[in-house]
Amino acid sequence: MHPLPCVKHLLLICSVFGATCVWANALEDVIYKKDGSVLRGTLIEQDFSNGKYKIQLNGGSVFSVDKADIEKIGKEAPIANGPNSGVNININNSPVINQNPQVEQSFTHGTGTDAAPRKTRGTFYIGTMSHTLKTSSIIGDSEFTYTGLNLGGQLNANQHLAIYSDLNLGTFSEKKETDRFGNSTTFSGDDLADESYTSAQIGVILSTNLYQGWQFFTGLGVFSESYSTDEDSSTATGSDFQLGLGYSWQTLQVALRVNVLNSSDYSEAVESSSTAHLQLGFNF
Repeated sequence: MHPLPCVKHLLLICSVFGATCVWANALEDVIYKKDGSVLRGTLIEQDFSNGKYKIQLNGGSVFSVDKADIEKIGKEAPIANGPNSGVNININNSPVINQNPQVEQSFTHGTGTDAAPRKTRGTFYIGTMSHTLKTSSIIGDSEFTYTGLNLGGQLNANQHLAIYSDLNLGTFSEKKETDRFGNSTTFSGDDLADESYTSAQIGVILSTNLYQGWQFFTGLGVFSESYSTDEDSSTATGSDFQLGLGYSWQTLQVALRVNVLNSSDYSEAVESSSTAHLQLGFNF
């Protein structure tokens, strides 16, 4: 038999064996965990008695993995030109190891404790008002109440400072008289004169929060009001102090505010003048 065919077969077998060895060396160990994480690198220790595997990543980090956490172990070709340079790790409750980290930042408006409150440029209010004027004389005390509609608007400079204004339109709805012996009589409806009340005010608001959430605020401003009947009318202007609280959602809010009015135009018989508002606000 001619020796040449045997040599050819031997060379072919060596070539195939060598290519297989090179291909095997080019593969990397891959551990797939049950939580979806993937570790790529070289297995450096297999502790079968304790069920532990240690794998050294391409970046040099070493991870110890319990057998119970492993879905499967195999060999795969390295990920070439990938964003992780052969490392693809996503471990729950552990830092993400990434040789070429890509940082993405996003901000989502929400109501969680870590989310920044959504900014509110301002609010349009509609609600009810109740204005009370109290007087005192030698024969007793009187309390005049006017109820009606409240319209208001607010422009926020920032989360804590705003300009607020409103308009009140009401009618004479109740009168309570108390004599010097403490006896009280209340009048309403047809027992009262046909009298209207109109007032407007503008002021500066200082608040714990003018965006979403709870709001506690105070303010100072000026006002102008008038009391009118068919035969007569009177006006007063002065300073205005207000206190209030409310709660704001993304587009709506509710507020309760009380204004205390002070004017030199009031007669000496006037002891106090105040207006309470219950409002529904529409944020924009």
